[in-house]
Amino acid sequence: MPKRKFLLKRVEIEVAQRKRTCKFTGDAIVKGDICITVYDGPRDSKGYCREIALQMIDDARQRLKELEESLT
Repeated sequence: MPKRKFLLKRVEIEVAQRKRTCKFTGDAIVKGDICITVYDGPRDSKGYCREIALQMIDDARQRLKELEESLT
């Protein structure tokens, strides 16, 4: 039987182990801050600060709701 596709990319919530930079705002993510990492491939990942991550989750939630409503 075929395996169903998963709509979301690989995303992980992490605690920064070192200084990072938010790929959206360019702001610093300091060691110990909670951030989100989005993996686009095995060696391609981008980190985002907590505030942007929350906005991204909200946008994704809205888009999934729109898709679901279109199917019903």
